Amino acid sequence: MEPISLIILAVYFLMLIGIGLWFSRKQQSVNDFFLAGHSIPAWAAMAAVVATETSAVTFIGAPAMTFKEGGDMSFLQVVLGYILARVILSLYFLPKFFSHEIVTIYSYLGIRFGKKSQKISGIFFFITRALASGIRHYAAALVISSVFGYDLMTAIILTGLISFVYAALGGISAVIWTEVVQLVVMITGGLLGFYYLLQSIPGGWPEIMETAHNTGKMVMIHWDWGSDGQYSLFIGIVAGTCLSLASHGADQDLVQRLLSCKSLRSAQSAMVWSGLFVFCQFAFFLFLGIMLFTFFGALPSEITKTDEIFPYFAAQHMPPWAAGLVIAAILSAALSSTASALNSLSSTSVNDFVLTILKNPPKGKRLVMISRCFTVFWMVILIIIAILASGSDSILQTGLTIPGYTSGSLLAAFLLGIFTRFKNETALSIGMFMGVAVVLTISLCGVFWTWFVPTGALTTILTAFAIDWFYPNKERELA
Repeated sequence: MEPISLIILAVYFLMLIGIGLWFSRKQQSVNDFFLAGHSIPAWAAMAAVVATETSAVTFIGAPAMTFKEGGDMSFLQVVLGYILARVILSLYFLPKFFSHEIVTIYSYLGIRFGKKSQKISGIFFFITRALASGIRHYAAALVISSVFGYDLMTAIILTGLISFVYAALGGISAVIWTEVVQLVVMITGGLLGFYYLLQSIPGGWPEIMETAHNTGKMVMIHWDWGSDGQYSLFIGIVAGTCLSLASHGADQDLVQRLLSCKSLRSAQSAMVWSGLFVFCQFAFFLFLGIMLFTFFGALPSEITKTDEIFPYFAAQHMPPWAAGLVIAAILSAALSSTASALNSLSSTSVNDFVLTILKNPPKGKRLVMISRCFTVFWMVILIIIAILASGSDSILQTGLTIPGYTSGSLLAAFLLGIFTRFKNETALSIGMFMGVAVVLTISLCGVFWTWFVPTGALTTILTAFAIDWFYPNKERELA
């Protein structure tokens, strides 16, 4: 890369570390470290939620979806479900979470059902969040590897260390405020890519639209259940709704930002607006893929994966300073999701396991130090998973598939807790494991990932009610 690009990246990374150092002075308790003392305004929480779920998987995976042969805008059918889900979450889930003094949402399950449910949910979260975040971490390594020429191992370790520094030092406050900066950088990078693509394509906008319509890449709605049809309107909305209910209502990684808000109303506002923002963002990056297809026509011989097409264009066809900002934007997405995962995994480790197991748990700064040690542990795990993820063909699809294995079971637990009077913890626990087993089975049969969360949730709920009917617990009998 040109010296100016390297300078831009160096300044950006130093700024992130500086934010972590600044907030490290304020970490006096786990409430400060994991919830920022409930001091985050709604607009910052919204930006943090968007930045967290964007990730490098979206930034380079979405353009790749429309760039590839047969690709189109049909993924937006799934994103429509994201918006519907967030309205439901803001009306029903968030009030329940804010009514209790909890640091993690799995503590709510502990209050509602018992400690066994809390721990099972925490373990499920560990597995899927670590795997999904490892995939996202690998996405950042692809960028560094293709742009800087580093080997994959060096790239994975480098991004992991940068994310770790500000996540471990400054806690959720540093994570959220760096995510605000990162979202601005991501938007800027995307807009620069749009501008230089528009300038580089002979014929400009009319040529882009003609190519898009001739190849069917502007198609958004699929009424059929087949095609490559994974993304038909009905299953897209159902899957998107279930996936977002799970990711924003049953996953500590994203809900933690909302729990850090000043009030319930602020959290509800951040939740709904993030859905609208994400829809526009996905539409924009999918359209970038169409522009890239118009410019290249086919995958350049220098690269082997469609996921590399956007960073390749930035490095080869944009001015050095603009390329530096685009690469910084892609890395922003990756760093955001990695740092976010480190903090949420650490918070669940401490609050759902350490504090519930120890009879005399540590407090204050000592507990903050233990939280930082868990951050180190999870950083190592994510790096290992990122290395193992290098065989993935489509990082966007892989990144969306992995959470589906347990998200349905987690979502079912919260649905039962929030909308019913169900109390049988043993039945719920068996139902959650059954949900995972059924999803694993259908995945081996080739069923597409959009069915995973609905299937897992329905299996968990039906199994729990069936067991409760035949083996009711004493609490149910006395209710």
